[in-house]
Amino acid sequence: MRTSILVLAPEGRDAEVIGSVLGEIGLETQSCLDMAALCRSLGDETTALVLSEGALGDVGPLAAWLEGQPPWSDLPIVILTSRGSRLAGRGRQAFFQSLGNVTLLDRPLHREALQSAAQAALRSRTRQYRTRSHLDQITQATSRLEERVADRTRALQAEMADRRRAETALLQAQKMEALGQLTGGVAHDFNNLLQGIVSCLAVLEPTVSDGTPRQLFEAANRSIERGAKLTQSLLSFARRQMLMPEATDLGDLLSGMGPLLERTLGGQIAVTIEVPPGLPAVLIDRAQFESAILNLVINARDAMPAGGRLSMTAFVATAGRDGGGDLPVELAPGTYVAVRVEDSGSGIDPTVMPHVFEPFFTTKPVGEGSGLGLSMVHGMATQSGGGIHIDSTPGAGTAITLYLPSTSTGTAMPDAPAADVEPGAGRTILLVEDDAIVRMGTMALLENLGHQVIEADSGEEALAVLSDGAEIDALVTDFAMPGMNGAAVVRGARQLRPGIPALIVTGYADTPDFGEAVRLLRKPFTPHQIADCLSAILPE
Repeated sequence: MRTSILVLAPEGRDAEVIGSVLGEIGLETQSCLDMAALCRSLGDETTALVLSEGALGDVGPLAAWLEGQPPWSDLPIVILTSRGSRLAGRGRQAFFQSLGNVTLLDRPLHREALQSAAQAALRSRTRQYRTRSHLDQITQATSRLEERVADRTRALQAEMADRRRAETALLQAQKMEALGQLTGGVAHDFNNLLQGIVSCLAVLEPTVSDGTPRQLFEAANRSIERGAKLTQSLLSFARRQMLMPEATDLGDLLSGMGPLLERTLGGQIAVTIEVPPGLPAVLIDRAQFESAILNLVINARDAMPAGGRLSMTAFVATAGRDGGGDLPVELAPGTYVAVRVEDSGSGIDPTVMPHVFEPFFTTKPVGEGSGLGLSMVHGMATQSGGGIHIDSTPGAGTAITLYLPSTSTGTAMPDAPAADVEPGAGRTILLVEDDAIVRMGTMALLENLGHQVIEADSGEEALAVLSDGAEIDALVTDFAMPGMNGAAVVRGARQLRPGIPALIVTGYADTPDFGEAVRLLRKPFTPHQIADCLSAILPE
């Protein structure tokens, strides 16, 4: 370290002698003419001051500089006292203390005393410089720590925000699941009510005369159809709808829906459909998908009473392990075909957005909306193995994107119209149904088709009938029953009668695959539908 000792000793050759004495031990000095020159030379790198007491006249500037030193600095000062000093007693001592780190050397000076005092001052200053270095390191370390704390704080805030979003999504999913369970149970019970009415009306149809009775009869049937559509929407929301997925070309399907959509939207809304060539097929229930698209289009139409634009765009989307972008969080990793339905309508209020998928929630006036449209779309998408995402800006429009699982399987051809099925006769059917009204109506319907019916109100009773050796040609069973459900009844029956043809009647339940000799029939069913199923499973 380079030393810099400032010397203020204007009497005679004192400054020269002091410089010479200190130079002998390798200390560099700088002589100052007066107090002003000394103050101008002061700085953090000044090692010490050697001052003659006789030169301490106006020390105000020096005292001010000493007072303003940084916390680490306490500049050493060596004062050469004078015997004839004007200052004396306590006042003189207080004056020296006001200057801080002061060492007094009385005249006449001895070489060794001056050199020793200068070296002590140098050691003191060196320790101060070391302290400054440590303080700088501490300051830098503190700054780095604060930066790390700030970075970690931001990371924690981001993690907390992600956790809040995840918790919100979980709560929403749990709420939707609870609503789905409630809705599915209500729909199942409602299907049983409809089935009892359908069966009884089907048996009574030949006895209904023309005129007003026939008109009332047809009105009752139309009401049943509306009720059946309502339960299908409820079951779709509950993800308990019995879907029949098949590989489907979206380009053909959406293009085929074009005329229907144009009629639905009227002449004030421009419709564009964009499906790129080479788009993978999707695995969906065609009828449920068409119903979902129609629901979205109707919602878009209602959001544009004065007209506007509606576009349907299909594209490929890939979901990774961490999701990403606007993809629904429930999507499993894989490739999806997305269909975006976008309008230029009024948009959705942000306060309404969390409720749009809830059943029966609607912002439309009473009588103009059931509140089941979006819930059905959500149920269809999730039950198909995909998801749904909504982007909406009030006043600027809404974009709803369906994500549907892609498949490499070739697309299926549309089913040809089914030919009329002649009901069989002389077959014995074991009917298992826990609801007495539904059982009575279904029994009458089967007998009207020419079959003999043995009824059972539980799975246990049905297995007892088979154990007693009754001749049974086919088993028709409800699925959702207390105790043994329909699947358990079929398994038990096939243990007693291997290969017995079976028909499971259900409103929503997923069932295991029992092979070609079992069919599923959705409630409420018509006489033609159950006759068709029995003809398919019964041997010729």
